[in-house]
Amino acid sequence: MKKVAFLFGTFFFLGLCGHFNMAGARGPSRMDTDQAMGGRPGGVSHQTHLNYDWGPKLGDKCYTCHDSKPGRRTVNYAHCNPCHSPDGAFDGVNDPVIGARYNWGRMSSLIYDDDSASLRPGKEEWCVGCHDDKPAVIDNTIAPNISGRSMTGDWQSPFAIAESDIPGASNLLDGDPGTGNTGSGSYVIFDLGEVTDISHIRIYTSSDDSTLWEVYGGSDLTSWTRILLGQSVIFSAPAWEIGKAESWNSNRLDNFIPIRYLKLVRIPVGSLENRYLCEVEFKKDLRYGYYVNGHKIGCDNCHDVKSDHIDGISRTYRAYLNNYNSGYRLMDVETSSGTVPAMEIPRTGCSSSEDLETTNDFALCFKCHDRTKVLGDADASGIMFQYPLQTNFRNDTHVDNNGHVQNEHVRHMRGRGYCGNSPDWDSDWNGTPDSPMSCTACHNVHGSPTPAMTRHGELVSSAGTYDSVPMINFKYIGGDDSPDPDMSNVMQSTGGITQFYGPGPGTVDKNATCKMCHNDSINYRRTPIYLGHSLVYP
Repeated sequence: MKKVAFLFGTFFFLGLCGHFNMAGARGPSRMDTDQAMGGRPGGVSHQTHLNYDWGPKLGDKCYTCHDSKPGRRTVNYAHCNPCHSPDGAFDGVNDPVIGARYNWGRMSSLIYDDDSASLRPGKEEWCVGCHDDKPAVIDNTIAPNISGRSMTGDWQSPFAIAESDIPGASNLLDGDPGTGNTGSGSYVIFDLGEVTDISHIRIYTSSDDSTLWEVYGGSDLTSWTRILLGQSVIFSAPAWEIGKAESWNSNRLDNFIPIRYLKLVRIPVGSLENRYLCEVEFKKDLRYGYYVNGHKIGCDNCHDVKSDHIDGISRTYRAYLNNYNSGYRLMDVETSSGTVPAMEIPRTGCSSSEDLETTNDFALCFKCHDRTKVLGDADASGIMFQYPLQTNFRNDTHVDNNGHVQNEHVRHMRGRGYCGNSPDWDSDWNGTPDSPMSCTACHNVHGSPTPAMTRHGELVSSAGTYDSVPMINFKYIGGDDSPDPDMSNVMQSTGGITQFYGPGPGTVDKNATCKMCHNDSINYRRTPIYLGHSLVYP
């Protein structure tokens, strides 16, 4: 995307607003302003705002930052707030290290090095001042949330029952698992007391019978969104199964949206034995994002911070324009064959016959990752021969005629169809597949609620929405042979599974990501290995 801060982003406002020195705030003097406007020494931050490629190019719109008073111009720091986002996890206005007020540069930039090609030491988090959970908004364009979310809290009961046809539903909130429903019913709606984000739900059942439920959330009592899908199936659709034992049944949600009301609907409608439902609680306990489970390195390791940035478009990259690298402001990469674009997306050429040792289709990824370990297998030669496989993305139960387990990364990169060029992946997230698979089809390098940075949809959803969540919704499989959405340590897993949406082939319409081989729920089993070699830093 042209003028976009991170791999699936729009802009981060790299300009600075206001005039602040370390002794305190004041309006700019006429000399400071004249020097800035005349291009003489000083006023670096003015130029960032007025005409630099990575700024908003305000031109003569001085009053975007200044209030006019007779005989002087004074800074109104409230003008900085929309662009520099003080209210999120990273205060882009008032933070003494990365806040715009404290980084107003006159004779030189306090944020960028002298050639404006990278961020100065200590300023690595400058970008997330705008790209956090309360993002910057410029010309109604929202900066994508790169820093992720951090929610903490313990289990608690909802505030009240809003509606229910289950007798004794009030017993679900009394804090006593010994009391519960007193008759049949099909649904219950809980009022959380205020609009809030939640991450988990649990229900205490007093029976070893199991039932299937759909779980919805909403800000009112008329519009509902599925927030937990589940892997069990009823009427060819996913549902959450609870019961099987007298105990708590806990699950992490699949959709983390602000809700006021929590709705449980039994599928199919039928009788409930007395005290089957005894207690319902929720909590917010979720941490993910670039500095939690993303790459964590400086943004300027991948992004060209001096290139065009703010264009008023939420996602500038479009497959038909072939502008992936400029659209996402990616740096070119130095390889043994010379300087090449960061990524080839959409992929062209003949994917099935490409030499994975030398291809530069994924040059940016292999600037750090060891391609011999990620893409090596028993069918390769030289340094790419790797057996046993040095990746955990494999299915140990599937072997070829030689008894070799296949590297699933390799199988994906070889593609399908003629020459491996079947357009299976929707690379610009507009609903139409347009490219063979690449690394960023499945991985969100900025951090995800799901393991191994697999896509969950928050970052590629339409600006300000969650319309692509939960995408492939990958979960590790635990020792009890069931999906565990809270498991993040690969060494504790026995495999992985993607979300079931419905019968038939996997499609972009279902998972908002790609076409899948047979259906949208794929699982694999393997004994995990420790991969201490997966990164080779330059």
